Amino acid sequence: MFRYGSLAVALCLLVTSSFSQSSSQISSASVVGFWSNAANPNEHFELRADGQFSIDENGKHLVGAWDLNGYTLTLHFSSSLVGKAQWDGQAFIDDQQKRWVRATLTSAPPTQPLTSPPVSASATPAPQGQSGDQKALLQERLNSQFKLTKTTADKNDIVTPGAVLVLQKDGLLMCSLDTPVPPTSNYKNGKISMGFGSDLAWSMQLGRNSSEVPQRKFVAGEKFWVTAFTIQEDGVIFKFYSDPYQDVRYYGQLKFPFPKHVMPPADQVLKTIAEAVTIQPDENAAVNAPQQPPPPPAQPEPVMAPIPPPPPPPDAPPAAPKTIAKGETKEQVVAILGQPTKVVNLGAKEIDIYPDMKVIFVNKKVADVQ
Repeated sequence: MFRYGSLAVALCLLVTSSFSQSSSQISSASVVGFWSNAANPNEHFELRADGQFSIDENGKHLVGAWDLNGYTLTLHFSSSLVGKAQWDGQAFIDDQQKRWVRATLTSAPPTQPLTSPPVSASATPAPQGQSGDQKALLQERLNSQFKLTKTTADKNDIVTPGAVLVLQKDGLLMCSLDTPVPPTSNYKNGKISMGFGSDLAWSMQLGRNSSEVPQRKFVAGEKFWVTAFTIQEDGVIFKFYSDPYQDVRYYGQLKFPFPKHVMPPADQVLKTIAEAVTIQPDENAAVNAPQQPPPPPAQPEPVMAPIPPPPPPPDAPPAAPKTIAKGETKEQVVAILGQPTKVVNLGAKEIDIYPDMKVIFVNKKVADVQ
């Protein structure tokens, strides 16, 4: 809801199904008032007659000036940061395809309490410390499921790989590592998006328009690493880190807001997270699985007299050491070292494991040997 300060009456927003003005008659005077996200009435904005606006979206409250030019509504958050939405005759459509429809501000019925919402008679107060216990349990569950990836200090490479995540929804925005502040997308109502004001809030943090920084939208099926997660009062935030795409790595954040800023049980939070990202199964699980017990030993055969060993071969010079070089292809390495005992495939990055070394390929060429 909007932040109304210390109003003496209770207020609510009623969404109307259509706008009283036809598209040919829309004007600055006719759009003054309240507008609500048709899919989520908790997100809404007010256009005031003095040319100022306030908007509540994705848990953020922003203000600024507005104007209407033809069918285009422009919200000015600063001199250089703006957001736009287009009138389609029924609603304003922003760049995230959210529909903002006319809403009416009305007084609540006199019998409705003006203080705290009513509490069910069957409800019992939460035990003291339960919130802290839930947070500790959620932290433990996240730690056990999501092994974090450690990067170098400059974030340009991976030191210790962790869990590989698979994106299940389209629309996760990330930016290049040289951008000082990553974008924060939100997962709500089964969708990942940067809201009407979130992109502008990010631009304000950057000190310039976000469209000026290198960025990429990831879609369902793409993979990346998780480098951190934080449990806040109003949700859980994950920080992601990608493999190089044309020599550029990307990073970004995804927030899972708590409904009404109240932390649900850990199982419910993890279920919501799994709707957006899942952990890629360990490709080495079969190698590390418990071995079946060996078959019973065969019956010994009759012992035969030992055969004298053959004479030793003449001395021969030692074989030349096997050598591989940076930049060689996997086919060249296999021809020199033979097939690896294990292979860890991480997309653009592959780790081939031999008995006495690890060969790291990036884009199918040797990048490092450990």
